[in-house]
Amino acid sequence: MKNKRILSLLLASLILTASCGSTQTDNPKGGETTSGGETTEAVTTDPGIVSKLTPELKEELGLDGYEFNVLLRNKEGSWSLYDFIATEETGDVLNDAAYKRNLWLEENCGFTLKADYSADTRCSEITTYILAGEDSYDAYFPMGQQAGAAASQGLLYNLKDLKYLDLEKDCWNQMFSDSVEIAGKLFYATGAISTNSYDAVRVFFFNKTIADKYQLEDPYQLVRDGKWTFDKFNEMAYKCAVDLNGDTEMTFEDQFGLGWQSTIGTLVFLYGAGEKVTKNDSNRLPVLNLDSERFTEVFTKVRDTLSNHDVYYNNSDGSDVKMFYEERSLFLTEVLEVARRLRPYDVDFGVLPLPKWTEDQDEYIQYVDAWCISPVTVPKNNTNLDRTGFIIQAIAEASQKFLVDPYYDTVLTGKSLRDEESSEMLDIAINNFVLDNADMFQWSGVINKLRDAMNTDLDLASYVATNKSAIEEAINKTLENMLG
Repeated sequence: MKNKRILSLLLASLILTASCGSTQTDNPKGGETTSGGETTEAVTTDPGIVSKLTPELKEELGLDGYEFNVLLRNKEGSWSLYDFIATEETGDVLNDAAYKRNLWLEENCGFTLKADYSADTRCSEITTYILAGEDSYDAYFPMGQQAGAAASQGLLYNLKDLKYLDLEKDCWNQMFSDSVEIAGKLFYATGAISTNSYDAVRVFFFNKTIADKYQLEDPYQLVRDGKWTFDKFNEMAYKCAVDLNGDTEMTFEDQFGLGWQSTIGTLVFLYGAGEKVTKNDSNRLPVLNLDSERFTEVFTKVRDTLSNHDVYYNNSDGSDVKMFYEERSLFLTEVLEVARRLRPYDVDFGVLPLPKWTEDQDEYIQYVDAWCISPVTVPKNNTNLDRTGFIIQAIAEASQKFLVDPYYDTVLTGKSLRDEESSEMLDIAINNFVLDNADMFQWSGVINKLRDAMNTDLDLASYVATNKSAIEEAINKTLENMLG
């Protein structure tokens, strides 16, 4: 944790700044993460947007006393923003960090934060409100799929056009932005502005007790050495699949190499291998990638490997998490938020990034799905874009200053994760994730169909031949509506 403490001291020494530095890094805490997972200090030359706030600019933007109002997803669901509003200090670490951030913003910028909550987890009101000209909300944080639906109707601003919003700063997740940018336009962004983006990252959990019992290689060192690959994962999983009750059938009561939900689990390997259903061409336009040679290779191998249900436990009811905390699976692939769900249980576990496809892959790539992620969006009927851009940038920078350390050091490392190495792995995982535009826009239901295909013996080539034209037609329709 040494590097974290050094970085915290550096942040604390900044005066009246939110320190979202101009030095580009891969670490939300301001340090640069190397391919081996080590964190080095970064030199921050830009003290942040708040330091540039003159009395004249403050008056011009109308910040004093302004109530910045947003609409969030249903408060009862798992994927709303729980670190946006904090009315008082309660002793909860993340709540208190958000309270201090909001107080700091009010004292230094003059504005306060307000949030209403959607009636559903999609935040489906976004399209209705914008089409009706409802201008009560400066910004929305909807489900990713709902953001895609709004963008496809031309209802969102290109965030790159907002004067004070600097998406190149390291408080924004660059890999996410690159993956969802279309024709040079970016309609949603995420990063340190909310820890929702961290919770939504799909990672690998591993059971340390089982790994030690079977004398497996150190997974952390495999990651550091760039040798944590799909083949290595498969090799380790096979060693730990055991018929515990001796009835010659592998059931929930036995021990498996991996537990995964059929609705999502297999897709993580595709994205971890650097593949996507759609990829951007040279004009930054999405094109279908399903029939590429490498996608076919990765898809086929992942499907065939995980079809061995004597090693891999496939479920649709979330029992994979129960199996993991009852120590009957070596690996679990799930969202990082599950770390907190595992908190009450006496299970010794660690966190890893998703495996590379091969050792020569440049970096570890995580995946978030468009159901969990809640990115920031700005509606087309926003009446003061300069003020909105400034405030969103200020929140993102202040969140990087106030929220990230508490999230790492207490919410995860102090209460959920059991070792310092997992925190090192998080530095790799939470700033290297992609989201597929095919998931954001749900073109012809391709993501759901691909999940189904992963769980059957469906021939990919036949599926592509049957559905390619419909998917491409849906893509073209979206682009026509969005880009004109």
